[in-house]
Amino acid sequence: MKTLRFLFAGALALICTGALAQNSLQETVAPGNKVYVQIVNDQDHPIPADEIEDVTRELAAAGEWERVNDPAEADFTLSIEAKKKMVFNSPRTWLTPSVIDKEGNVLWKGDTYKADATMFNGYRSTNTCIRTVKEKGFEKNLFKKAGR
Repeated sequence: MKTLRFLFAGALALICTGALAQNSLQETVAPGNKVYVQIVNDQDHPIPADEIEDVTRELAAAGEWERVNDPAEADFTLSIEAKKKMVFNSPRTWLTPSVIDKEGNVLWKGDTYKADATMFNGYRSTNTCIRTVKEKGFEKNLFKKAGR
């Protein structure tokens, strides 16, 4: 009987922890919050500086967040692991988004999204990858988990 109570209490604690984490994520990524977009560029294959600006601007706008330049002013950090390299004479971009709260806890980590430069996207792999992160990473994953 004691074992059954212990298991029930443990299951209830896990459910409550999951609900609190969801509420925390929901409050953190609410529209209008301030976001600091941090690009973690791959050392061997970084994306160019002008494309970094596109990534930060577009992803902050996708979440309807106000972008700030100082992490101390931000409500949360949107960390983007970025990599760009030539694959079969065509640029390929990889982006992996994650949401980090003020205390440094990772509240959400998305999948790694990639895009190739083709004639169909005007040979812009980074812009296509940004669009993929917004559609699949944010709308179908992050915002759904946050109840948006």
